[in-house]
Amino acid sequence: MEAIKKYKLVNKNGISITILSYGGIIKEINTPNKNGDVENIVLNHKSNQEYLTDSFYMGAVIGRYANRIAKSTFKLDESIFHLDKNEGVNHLHGGHNGFHKKYWELIEYDKKQKFVILSINSLDLESGYPGNLNCNVKYSLNDQNEFKIEFFAKSDKDTIFNPTSHSYFNLNPTKNSIFEHKLKINSNNYIPINNECLPNGSIKSVLNTPFDFTKFKKIDEEINNDYEQLKIGKGYDHCFVLNKNSSKAAVLSSEASGRKLIISTNQPGIQFYSGNHLSGFFNKNQGLCLETQHFPDSPNNDNFPTTKLIANEEYYSETIYFFDVI
Repeated sequence: MEAIKKYKLVNKNGISITILSYGGIIKEINTPNKNGDVENIVLNHKSNQEYLTDSFYMGAVIGRYANRIAKSTFKLDESIFHLDKNEGVNHLHGGHNGFHKKYWELIEYDKKQKFVILSINSLDLESGYPGNLNCNVKYSLNDQNEFKIEFFAKSDKDTIFNPTSHSYFNLNPTKNSIFEHKLKINSNNYIPINNECLPNGSIKSVLNTPFDFTKFKKIDEEINNDYEQLKIGKGYDHCFVLNKNSSKAAVLSSEASGRKLIISTNQPGIQFYSGNHLSGFFNKNQGLCLETQHFPDSPNNDNFPTTKLIANEEYYSETIYFFDVI
């Protein structure tokens, strides 16, 4: 078994981030609270070996395709491709052997601990995806308290591609719940799901629904409402269509710790998952995910933006996490 390596990023303001070679996992994001006390604000396993059997995608890079693909099947050009089935008959987060279960190769690690670049090669038809695909992820931290995740990829055949990062945030880690957090999402529309948590093909307004985060709202304000979409997801597990007026996707804050997280991205959607299925090492709703990405099951929904990556074209995406205090 390969040894799991770790890489640390630091800045002058007391922020440090620990990245693992296994799964490209973000193990720690240590930031000061309003009193200057530094704590880790992402859920993690204490031992690196525990990630080998983790089933929550804890802090990992997700690929080739984040979220779900219906019946593990999609059509591209004139061919039909069959993917690894790992959630009933459906495909989730790249399958059993997705990016989250791979050892990533080190390309470059800055001597000043400002950035690290990791790489993976995914072979043609691995988990069912066409094309030999090379993907690099670059994690960087600057002295303006911005943590940037960039994906670079290229395939030798037309394929689909939709990577993301899957950290569970808790800005007040002394509490094992994210219910007191306030969230604002720059989105007027969300994607409703069916009983398999797949898009039903529509895009709906958030107005007058528990999905309206256009203004700051506590996570627990409406999470237990008698609303069909919340019952299906056992809480929030939905993709929000980001407004195009700004790159700012979401703002998360905790009054108790005074921490604030601002997320910006060039992606069209953000999946808000309220940690509804966490168990074992973790408590239900102990952390929440805000995964910047394309929409779930896009290859089977012509009205969603395409996730097609044309052969030999460069893929690029970026997401920036800005750590602040209220």
